[in-house]
Formats: sequence, structure tokens, C-alpha cells
Amino acid sequence: MLLLKKELNNYKLVDWLIVLVVFLGTSLRLFHYIADRSLWLDEDYLVSSLLRFDYKQLIGKPLDYQQKAPIGFLLVVKFFLKLLGNSQYSLRILPLLTGILSIFVFIPVAKFFLKKWGLFISIAIICLSPAFIYHSVEIKQYSTELLCSILAFYVILRFKNLENISDSIILSFSGAILLWFSYSSVFILGGIGIGLSLYYMITKQWRLLFKSFIPFFTWLISFITLFFLFINKTPDAEWVVTWFRFYDNFMPLPPKSLSELKWFFTSFYRMLDYPLGLLWNFASDGGDGHLLNIIVKMPWIPLTLILGGIYCCFKSSKEYFFLLITPLLLVFLASGLEYYPLTERFWLFIAPIFIIFVGICIDNINSGKKTKLLKITLVVLLLISPCIQSFKSVEDESTFYVHKKSYQKEIFNMVNSEYKDGDAVYVYWNELSGYNVFEKLNKYKFYAIKGRDFRGISKNLADYNVNLTQDFNKFKKKKRVWVIFNNRYLSNVGDPINIPKWYYNNKSVPAENLRSQLSKTGKIIKSVETLDISVYLFKIE
Repeated sequence: MLLLKKELNNYKLVDWLIVLVVFLGTSLRLFHYIADRSLWLDEDYLVSSLLRFDYKQLIGKPLDYQQKAPIGFLLVVKFFLKLLGNSQYSLRILPLLTGILSIFVFIPVAKFFLKKWGLFISIAIICLSPAFIYHSVEIKQYSTELLCSILAFYVILRFKNLENISDSIILSFSGAILLWFSYSSVFILGGIGIGLSLYYMITKQWRLLFKSFIPFFTWLISFITLFFLFINKTPDAEWVVTWFRFYDNFMPLPPKSLSELKWFFTSFYRMLDYPLGLLWNFASDGGDGHLLNIIVKMPWIPLTLILGGIYCCFKSSKEYFFLLITPLLLVFLASGLEYYPLTERFWLFIAPIFIIFVGICIDNINSGKKTKLLKITLVVLLLISPCIQSFKSVEDESTFYVHKKSYQKEIFNMVNSEYKDGDAVYVYWNELSGYNVFEKLNKYKFYAIKGRDFRGISKNLADYNVNLTQDFNKFKKKKRVWVIFNNRYLSNVGDPINIPKWYYNNKSVPAENLRSQLSKTGKIIKSVETLDISVYLFKIE
């Protein structure tokens, strides 16, 4: 009786801890949404079309800057813009809602596979890891894709036995609809369909196999329709492939050298950090160049638990094993065929599978006083880094994924507040995507001179500077000119990589070069430099 009472108390403890992390995860997402972090370049590219296009154009026209996003996602975001007006809050409300819903839908999904401490750790990672929080307040499709992946597992697990015709209808149409909100859902639904079919054949469940063909075929028809209407019409897809190939974001298939074998270690190591958030980044100097830095970040703990979870799942339930592992294999195959890159945000939709494997391994550690202490210790060790990173981002919002932090909003607002009649504002070509978006969101009192990109018609830097005078002549009669440029991103969408060489090999471009050329016509009386955007106020002489 005493043992039963203790066991019940343990379950109550886990339940309360789950309630706590769900509350914290929801609160963290709401905090960053309310904080209204400035849009960054990648968001600018997608927002440009959302602000310019109406519903019909979003459906029928290629998106600006060669962007690609699910049509369902685009239309819902446009609906919120129409309903609430043009603002960052309106743009980000769908990612916020899908980010919060992902938590609550993941709970019943995790319960299919996990119990007790495994359930808690899986939910805690989803709630507290910084990537899941970040993408809940980013106006891109990744948070919606995460929710669609979790929903796909939910409907499969809930209705896979197809006990009646309503189960078949729900399973068929829910999967078909998810594809229109998440292109990556094809890997989840396709993997699940293949995995369950293999399992049914191995276990000779022929009746269930044939009944499953109805929803599986419905999903296939939905994806084929989507592919020919939208996915296949994206322009310049080869440039995107070249870009990801250059940065080794595709899995080598097959690996032909030791350097290609290194891809697997590097990619999975980085995946443990982004999106899982489980590396101890706080315990090193931030670099991965030395073996010691890699070791102290403790990658071996989550990696061992993932591998252990895969093994335990295979031993305990072949059905769940096929259900979880086949979508992963499909993603890796797509990456090897250069259809899907694997880096940072592109892991997000598939991350719940790795998290569930972690939970399975925790649950399969044998019960007992010593092993119970081991489970709790592992849970604590896993959550140290997500907690530190996420709560540090509340204390200092500027630390929240610094490489994606932008100060566009702050710089444009500052120029707008200090702008005087007779001033000119010149936006260098590499910051025009930001200006075009923020001008529509905020209706500034100034209208900027938009810089031209002269790189393609210039033979060298000297020739480029001669061409720049065409822009400078537009404000030479002004007394003051604000010059705004992006000092982090030097390329444009669709550019050949690192071409022209004279431009990319010269570290003074654009910052020092612009200052040097403009100093010939005036002197700097104010300068503000941030991580990504800089502005100089010149007094024309």
C-alpha cells in the first residue's frame, strides 16, 4: 500500500511538472511575441509578397525573392493582415498560434509512446528549447510545419485502425488538408504510409493494409495536385539547390570520402543544438573547432539517448518503430537526392521524432532506486541548456539567436524620428528588402532614394564607385543625407555565389567603401552601427 501511494505521488509530481513546463513554454512564446522583435532579412523576403499581393496574386504569382511557402499558410497570414491591419503582430499571429498549439497537440501524441519521465522530458524540450520558441514568433512557415507534423502523427495514431467509415474519412481528408499548410508534411505522411504498409505486410494484416490504401491514396492525390499547381512553379529552383549544395546542406548519397562522412557527424551534432537546444553552449567559448569544446557541450548525452530510444523502440514495438523511423529515412533520402536541405530550421518539423526517441530511452531505463535517480539526473542534464538559453533570452532579448537578430525596425524608426524637412534618405541596395517592408508597415514621413545594384555592370571596385555616383547625384543638392545599409548580408537572392570576386574579396565593401566615397561629398555628423544595419548622417559640403 505504501509503495502504491509513493508511485501515485510520483505520477502527481510528473503531472505538475508537465503543467509547469507547458505554462512556461506558452509564456515564453507570448513574451517574445509581445516584445515585437524586428523582422530580419529572411522574414523580409516573405513579408514582401504578403504585403504587396492580394489573395489571388498569392495563389497565382511567384513570390518575391524566390520564396516558397505553403499556399494555406500564405492565405491565413493574409487573412490576419486584412483583419488586423499591417503590423508585425498581425504577421506573426499565425506562427504564435501554431507554436502554442504544437505544445498542446504534442502532449497526446507523446502519450501514445511515452510514460512518466519520458513523457515529461519530451514535452519539456518542445516547450523550452529556444528554436521551438523562436520560430513561434517568426513570420515563416516553420512553426506551422511543426504543428502539421504533430497533427499528422495525432490523426494517424488516433484513427489508424480504421474501425469505421468515419475514421477513414477523417484520416483521408485531414492528411490531404495538412499538405496544403505544410509541404514538409509529405515526408511525415509519406513515411507513415510506407512504414505502416510495411508493418502490415510483415504482420500479415492484409485487411488493415487494404483499408489503409484509401487514406494513403487520398494523400497522394492531394500532394500531386499541390505539386503541379504550386510547388513545381517556383522559379530558379536550381539556384536554391546550388546554394544549399555549396554550404553542404544536402546529405551525401552515398558518401564517397572521409570529408563526406564527416557530414553525418557535423549535421547531427548541429541538430542537437538547433533545433533541439540540448548542447551546453554556455560551457564553452562558443567555437566548435577544438575537440574539447565539442566534448564539454555534452552532445554524447542526447545522442546516446536518441540511439538508445531507437533501439528500445525497435525491441518493444515494431509498429511504432516503423511509424517513427520511416519518415526520418524519407527525409534523409530526399536530402541525399538534393530535394530537401538539412540545416537549422529545416530540421524543425522532424524534431519531435528525435524527442520521442529520447523519451523512449528514458522510460526504458529499468525501475529501481538507483535507476530512478539516473532518470531524474538525465532529465536535469538535458534541460539545463534549454532553460539557460530560453530564460536568458527573456533577461536580454538581444541574445536570442544573435545570428538572426536584426535592428532594422529600430534604425528606420530612429531615422524617421530625427528626419528634418530637406533631408534625403539613401538606402543601399542590400537593405532595400527591409526598407520596402517597413515602409509599408509604418508609413514613414520620408521617401527613400533606392540604391541600385551596380555590381553586374562594374568591372572592378573603381568602376563600381564611378557607377555609384549616379545614386549620389540624386541627393547632392540636399544639405543632409541619411545613408542606410546592411553590413551583414552582401549578396542578393539569385546571385551566383561569391561573384563578382572583386566585390566579395574586398572586406571594405560596403561599409568602408561607402563611407570613403560619401566622405568626398560631405562629413559624418552622426553614426549608428548595429549587428546588421548601420546608418550615417552626412552633412553635404
